[in-house]
Amino acid sequence: MALLVLFVVAPVMAAPAAKTPYTADVILAIISPGEEWETEGGILHVKGLIAEGTFVSTLGISGVMRKKLDYTLNTITGKGTMVGKFVLTVDGIGTFEGSFRDQITEFTHLSGTVVGQGTGVFAGWKTMGTWYGEIFEDDTIENVLNAIILVP
Repeated sequence: MALLVLFVVAPVMAAPAAKTPYTADVILAIISPGEEWETEGGILHVKGLIAEGTFVSTLGISGVMRKKLDYTLNTITGKGTMVGKFVLTVDGIGTFEGSFRDQITEFTHLSGTVVGQGTGVFAGWKTMGTWYGEIFEDDTIENVLNAIILVP
């Protein structure tokens, strides 16, 4: 009888999520420059910049990515940080929403981390990874994402 009670009380372990690596190309155009100001020592602050463009992955998932971000850049050293939120809308069937944190070097080079969660048909899915890229003079931002997607 004691063994039977232990069996009934023991939790059922969920199956692990399927973990699939992928890469994606992200090309964005700045559509709103946000608020910009400079403080002593040549520190540039930008708040509320919005960029939008294409996301194409090796998973066959593609869509429109929109980022809202803030960054601080030392205009003397070319180093800074960028943080923000993103929404990836996938052909009207769902989204991935999340956040990112980047380091800026040499004024225009980006590298950082990204994490997001799915909605719609992607509910319960999670993605996380790293990306690197560059900000160009024509106000485009290009990133290459190396990530995994977790599907329950």
